[in-house]
Amino acid sequence: SYVLEDRLGDMMLSIYGEAEQMKQTRLVREEAERHRREQERKREEQRQQYNAEVDRSLALVNCAADYEIACRIRTYVSVMEKAHSNQDLSARASWARAKADWYDPTVAKEDELLGRREHEKSQESKGPQHKGYRW
Repeated sequence: SYVLEDRLGDMMLSIYGEAEQMKQTRLVREEAERHRREQERKREEQRQQYNAEVDRSLALVNCAADYEIACRIRTYVSVMEKAHSNQDLSARASWARAKADWYDPTVAKEDELLGRREHEKSQESKGPQHKGYRW
């Protein structure tokens, strides 16, 4: 048996040791959580950068495709004018060149009926498409 007052110092040291151990455990846990959040933030940032790069690349490809269409239309009009030099194709050629300017992202001319072409979008989503009811 012992006197409680004699053991009070030992008990205080034991309590202090336990408290310090709990504090260290908490600090390690908090540091691990900070590290996990930082890794998650970096992954999210990298994902966003990747997705932005994919979007920019797709927009570039879509603009290049529009430019290619515009060049093909212009070439076609020139060939048709040469092949049919005895006919007056000026109205049709003028219309076709205006459509080429609408397709061409370097010109980006707005069409009276079709509006402005959104060159960065995919070919399927930027028309032109028929309007009206579908069955």
